[in-house]
Amino acid sequence: MAKKKTSLSQTLFGQIDPYGIAAEETASPIPEGPQRTLPLEEIRPDPSQPRQLLPSGLSEALAAGQLTPTEALRAWLKQAEVSENIAAQRSIRELRRLAASIAQHGLINPITVRQARVEETLPPGVTYVIVTGERRYWSHVLLSLESRTIQEGVEVVEPGQIKAFVVQAGISVRAHQLIENLMREDINAVEKARGLWALRYELSGVNHGSPLNENIESTQVNHGSPPGPALVPWGQVEEALDISKRYRIFVTGVLELGTEAQNLVAEHGLSERMIRPITQKLKGRPDLQIKALQQLIRWREAQEEDGEASQPLVASTEALVAELLHQAGAQDKTGSTPMRKSPPAAHRSPGAEQFRSKVQSALRFLTKLEEPDLIDLTQNLATTTHYAEVVEDLRDLRERIDAILDAVTIYSNQSK
Repeated sequence: MAKKKTSLSQTLFGQIDPYGIAAEETASPIPEGPQRTLPLEEIRPDPSQPRQLLPSGLSEALAAGQLTPTEALRAWLKQAEVSENIAAQRSIRELRRLAASIAQHGLINPITVRQARVEETLPPGVTYVIVTGERRYWSHVLLSLESRTIQEGVEVVEPGQIKAFVVQAGISVRAHQLIENLMREDINAVEKARGLWALRYELSGVNHGSPLNENIESTQVNHGSPPGPALVPWGQVEEALDISKRYRIFVTGVLELGTEAQNLVAEHGLSERMIRPITQKLKGRPDLQIKALQQLIRWREAQEEDGEASQPLVASTEALVAELLHQAGAQDKTGSTPMRKSPPAAHRSPGAEQFRSKVQSALRFLTKLEEPDLIDLTQNLATTTHYAEVVEDLRDLRERIDAILDAVTIYSNQSK
C-alpha cells in the first residue's frame, strides 16, 4: 500500500489540541546540540515574533528591560482580572492549564532558543532569545511567581530554570517559528493573515520580522506584493503550510477589513472561518463591518455562557451580512432606513435564527424533565426563598413571551 503524502507542516504539527497543551509539549523544531538547563533570567521572548503572548505595552517594556519577566507576568495577570477581553482571559486560562501540566509531569519537550545577535538590543544578562515554546517559558515564570515546584520523575525541581535546546539562527528556524504559530488553532484571523505575509518575507530572506504595516493596499494583500525586494511566490508559502491557494486568499483577505474591524477581530480572537462572510461581502464597507462584527461577538459571548458550539454562527453571520446589505441597499435608494411589513417566507433573519435556537434549547431541557424531577423543582421554587428570584424571572419571561406572541398575531393579520 502506498504511503499517504505528508507535508512538512503535518509532520511537525500533526497533533494539535484545542488548548495548545499537547502542541506546546510535543512540537519540536529539530534541535541541534545537547539539551541544556538555562536560567529564566537569561532568556527573553523574541520581540519580532509575529504572535506576542503578552499585551503589546508589557511586551515592549519587557524587551526594553523596564520590566523583569516576573513583573511583566504579574502585570499581565492583574490586567486579565479586570479586563472584559475574552481572548485575554482565555490566554491566561490556557497558560495556567499548561503550567499545571508541567508542574505535575515536568517539561516533556524543551523549548528552543538561539543566541542573541550582536545588533539586538536586549536587557543586560540576557543571552538567549526564544525560537519556539514561549508558552512553556511563561508557564515556568508563572510557577516561579507562585513558588510552585515541578515534579520531574522522582525529583522535585525549581521552575527558575528551564530545559532548552540551542539552535542556529537563520531563515529555516524563523520559518519554523512562523509555521508553528500559524498551525495553532487559537490564532485569530488577523494574526494568521499577518503571519502568512511574515512567512512569505522570511522564505524570501528579506528580514527577521513581519514587514506588514497597517496601510497595505487591498490590491496587494491577495495578488500583489508591497513595494520592496522580490518575494517568493505565494505557492511556496501554501506548500510550506499545506494549504490551498483559495484558503490562503481567504486568510490574507482579512487585511482588507478596516483598521477598527481588524482590531475587533484580534481583540476577541475571531477565526477566519467565522468572519469569512464579513470579509468577502462587506469589502469597502467599514461601517457595516463593525455592525456585523459587534453582533457576531455578542452571539459568541452568549454561546460561551451557555456552553454551546460556535459552528452555527457561520450561517447566522451569513444571514446577518445579507440583511445588512439589503437594508443598506434600500436606504441608498430611499435615503432613509427601510420599513418592511414582514420578510419574505424564504428569508432567514439572523436574529430569528438565534432566538429559535434558544427557544428550542429551553424546550428540550423542559421536555426531558421527568415528572418526579418536575414536582421536586416546583416544590423548591415555591418553598425556598433562595429561588424567589427565579420565580420572578419566570413570570417576566411569560410576559415577554405573551408580548412576542401578540405581536406575531398582529403582523400575521397585517400580511394577509
